[in-house]
Amino acid sequence: MKFDYQPSCDFGEPLCKRLGNYPKTADITWDFFRWFGGWFSVLFVRIQFKLQVTGHVPKEHRVAVVANHQSHLDTPILLSALPFKHRKNLMVLAAEDYFFKTTSKALLASLLCQGVAFDRMHWRAIKSWYQHLKHLKTGWILFYPSGSRHSKEIHSGLLKLLIKEGWTVLPARVNGTELAWPSHSKFWRPFQRLSVKFFEPYRGQNLDELLNKLKRELYLL
Repeated sequence: MKFDYQPSCDFGEPLCKRLGNYPKTADITWDFFRWFGGWFSVLFVRIQFKLQVTGHVPKEHRVAVVANHQSHLDTPILLSALPFKHRKNLMVLAAEDYFFKTTSKALLASLLCQGVAFDRMHWRAIKSWYQHLKHLKTGWILFYPSGSRHSKEIHSGLLKLLIKEGWTVLPARVNGTELAWPSHSKFWRPFQRLSVKFFEPYRGQNLDELLNKLKRELYLL
C-alpha cells in the first residue's frame, strides 16, 4: 500500500510563528500541550489566589470578551473565570511584538494562555483578522481594547468590525491584578484577593454606544 504524506501547512516556519498562527494547524502533540497548559493556568490561579466571579456569560455562539488590562495575570484570571465549555474554545489575542518574538514567551502565551499572535501596530492586521472573524460560525475570543497594561485608551478598530458582523461583546472587569503582579515587577504576589465581573453583553451595532459602555464598566470613566 502506498501512502501519500503531506506535511502541515506551517511546516518549516519558525517555532514562534507556528505558535502564534491562526487558525491553528491540527497537531496532536501541541493540542495536548495546550489542553494541559490551560488546566495548569486555572490550577495556578485557584491555588494561589482567592477569586470572586460575578455576572453571567451569554449563550451565543460568537462572543468577544473585552476586558481591562493591568497585569500579566489578567488572562489566566479570565480563563479561570470562564466555564470550561467556553474556555476550551477561547482564543486570546496576544501582542505579537511582545509575546511572539522569543521562543520562551511564545510558548508561555500559546500553551498557558491560549494566545495567538495579534499585530497591534498595523491596521492591515485588523483587516486580516476581520476576514477570520467574519467567517467564523462559532467562537470565543478575548482581547484588551487598550492594547497595553499602561493605557486606558480604547482602540475601536476591532470592536467596530466585530459589531458590524453581529458578534456579542461581553465586557469583563478584572480587579486586583495590578497589585498581585505589578507591571514593574518580575514576580507575582500570591494570596491576593482578585475578582472578575461580567457585565450585560452588548448586542447592538452602535460603536459610540459600545465605547461609552466600555469606558463606564471597564475603566469607571
